[in-house]
Amino acid sequence: MIVKMLKMRLAGVEVPKRRLHDRYNSARPGTLEVVETTDQGLHRLVRLARFTYGESGKYVDTLFDVNLLWYRDGRMVLSGFERSKKDMQFCDYAQSWLCFVGTEPPPMPEGR
Repeated sequence: MIVKMLKMRLAGVEVPKRRLHDRYNSARPGTLEVVETTDQGLHRLVRLARFTYGESGKYVDTLFDVNLLWYRDGRMVLSGFERSKKDMQFCDYAQSWLCFVGTEPPPMPEGR
């Protein structure tokens, strides 16, 4: 499915909603897929969400143990954790993705 995706956290810290709305215009569309696979590090089945940027499929973001929190009016939030490598060790961070499926984000309410 073709969506625009915004990460709602940076290294596990929540991004303020105002910044999320401002970042929408710079978000690139990509392909979202959800699959179940065996993870070598966790030694168990995991549900993964993969977001692939552009046609080449070169840049991929992955969300582990993904759950759909809500879906409404062409928007959805997926929640799980992302994995990054620091100092030769893996570090897992809480992460949520706000995805827009063929829709523009709603206008921000005044006063926020």
